[in-house]
Amino acid sequence: MKIGMNLLLWTDRPNPGEHGQLLTQIRDWGFEGVEFPVDGLAAADAAAFAVKLDELGLGCTAISALDAQVADPASREPRLRSGAVEMLKRAIDNTRTLGAEVLCGPLFQGLGRFSGRGPEADEWAYAVETLRKAGEYARQAGVTLALEPLNRIEMYMVNTLRDGAHFVREVDLPNVGLLADTHHGNIEENDVALAWREAAPYLRHVHISENNRGVPGSGHAVPAEIFGVLQEIGYNKWVTIEAFNQSVPGLISRLHLWRAYAEHPEDAARLGIQYIRRFVKAGSERRR
Repeated sequence: MKIGMNLLLWTDRPNPGEHGQLLTQIRDWGFEGVEFPVDGLAAADAAAFAVKLDELGLGCTAISALDAQVADPASREPRLRSGAVEMLKRAIDNTRTLGAEVLCGPLFQGLGRFSGRGPEADEWAYAVETLRKAGEYARQAGVTLALEPLNRIEMYMVNTLRDGAHFVREVDLPNVGLLADTHHGNIEENDVALAWREAAPYLRHVHISENNRGVPGSGHAVPAEIFGVLQEIGYNKWVTIEAFNQSVPGLISRLHLWRAYAEHPEDAARLGIQYIRRFVKAGSERRR
């Protein structure tokens, strides 16, 4: 397993001038890679970050989310479905420019839209069709899409890994799989470990995110058991910390971040990787 750190702890609009040194700090904490929010990332900035990553010997992944007002794979409005395809193509281009092989995120639907019901059959079909188009473009670029089920407060299309696996099977592309997130699983799955085992054939990415979105290990959503499951199923891809604080204004109301979750903003990274490495090391020693 490779351990990464999501930049959303610090920014949703990374730029090389302001955040280049942050990559050095992330490496020095012991991370092997960085996850970049790529929506709105300029192609030139993605190229500059790629150079910096190479200098530091860091890998990377990318993350995207869709605003339902302009891009929604599940919408009945053709312009919003087309908007989703175009936005995802730009995100895929940035992912490739960064040198990443994985673009993840809650891409089943545009965020911020609720119908007051669960997904209708036509919405599901529209989403599958839209993600297949994006997935085919991603395959040509050598990029894997890791689709993330969210909890029912944030999304109504897909809330569990089982439903996500159903969706991925309908898309039916080898480079389209799932992201398992501990925060959302803690809310929606009856048995997180069982859900991850069942979803093993489709897992392409993992987010380690605490129940309160703070420091991994400070709550109850990231137990030792989940690392055991990853080792049991032979997962050898990215395990990325996704944590948040109140320093990114664009995320506060969207994620309902009304208070600080750590004494220092960097604690989620600095202490989180220590927590993860403890269990990864213990699992490796047991297998010897």
